[in-house]
Amino acid sequence: MGSKFDYVPIQLTKTFREAQADEKFQSWLKMQEAVMGIEFPIDDLPEIRDSMFTEESLTAVEAKLIELYPDERAAYATEDDIHRTMRYVYYIGETFRRAFEGTWVAVPPQDPKNDEKGLTPAIDVPFRETFIQPTLLIRFAVNRRTGEEITPVYGHMERAYNKWQDAGRPERTYRGTLREND
Repeated sequence: MGSKFDYVPIQLTKTFREAQADEKFQSWLKMQEAVMGIEFPIDDLPEIRDSMFTEESLTAVEAKLIELYPDERAAYATEDDIHRTMRYVYYIGETFRRAFEGTWVAVPPQDPKNDEKGLTPAIDVPFRETFIQPTLLIRFAVNRRTGEEITPVYGHMERAYNKWQDAGRPERTYRGTLREND
């Protein structure tokens, strides 16, 4: 019987590397970047215009998501809802990316044959093997409705980031012990 660490870390797979060049994903990133300067701070959440991409703004973001959507299904119910929700996905991810030296990545589905959703936008940080997935943070926020789902994750990441910096910014190590042959 194998170890619980007998897996190939997703970042080290050919599928992951290929997903980063996906044209739809790259176009989505460019579109969202443009929207952040215009639509988001004016139409979506003007109250954070002067504190964009800060930890403090995430509290207002989560409150607005709870106000907008009674649950996750509602967040993706119509084309307008999808576009608005994806702006929030980008905003949350970009806030984490800027704070913790992250990179936007496209995470491929675990089983592409049975997953219609396709690639998931996420933030890869240099001090963890796992990703920050803004879509999951939105799911937790609108389904749990506590108002305290996003900022605690930010705080956890901030502590991990500071620990990594204090250790001299060591190269990331992967717990998964297997490697793909490609």
